[in-house]
Amino acid sequence: MQANLFSGPTGDLKALQDRLQAMGGRIRDARRLDPVSQFVRSFIASRTHDRDSWEAFWRLTRRFETWDALADAPVAEIEALLVGVTHPEKKAPELKEALRTIRARAGELNLNFLEGLSVQHALRWLETLHGVGRKIAAATLNFSTLRKPAFVVETHILRVLERFGFVRMGATTEQAYDAVMAAAEGFDADDFYELHWHLKRLGQRVCTQPHADCRRCVLSGLCLQRVEAARAA
Repeated sequence: MQANLFSGPTGDLKALQDRLQAMGGRIRDARRLDPVSQFVRSFIASRTHDRDSWEAFWRLTRRFETWDALADAPVAEIEALLVGVTHPEKKAPELKEALRTIRARAGELNLNFLEGLSVQHALRWLETLHGVGRKIAAATLNFSTLRKPAFVVETHILRVLERFGFVRMGATTEQAYDAVMAAAEGFDADDFYELHWHLKRLGQRVCTQPHADCRRCVLSGLCLQRVEAARAA
C-alpha cells in the first residue's frame, strides 16, 4: 500500500499548493452562481466536458424562468435539453427528483440555509438527496456564493492524487476528499477553489489518462511514484 505523503504536517500540502501556484498563477473565481444554480450545474456536469455541461446549463436557464419550473417540468423535456451531457436519461429524472426533494424539505427551492451549517453537516444534508455524491455536494458548497471550505474531487484530480501517492490507488472520491481536508488546516474556501483548478488542469494537460508526462510536471520532485522509481533504479 502506498504511503500518504501528506498525512503529517500541513506544510506539505502548502508546499504543493505553492508549486502549483508558481506554475499556473493565482486562480480566483470571476463569478459565482447561487447555491441552487450551482447544484444544478454540478449535477449535470458529472463525467461531462465543461463546455458541454455549461451549454446544457444555459439551455436550462433559457427554457425555465425558475428552478421551480424545472422541478415541475416533464422528464422528457428536461432530458431533451441535456443533449451532450453524459447519461441525460439518468440525470434528467434524478435532477427533477432532487430539486423537488429540496423544495419539500427546505420549504422552498433554496439552499441559502446551508450557510448556517458546518461543512460536514451541509455535506451530509446534500448527500441524502438521490443522485448526489461528494463531488456534487462539495461543488455546491465551495463553488457557489456559499464559499464554504470544501475540496471538490473529480476524475482528473483523483488520478493525480493517486499517481502522486497522496491516496492509495483505487481510492474513492470520499477518501480523497477526506485526505485533502485532513491535511489542509488553515486553508480557506479560495485556497480549496484554487487547488481544485490547479490539480484539474495538471491532470488534463500533464498527468493525463494515457500517461504522465513527468518531465513537464512541476510536482515531479515530490511525487511518490517518481521517488520510488528513482530508488529502484
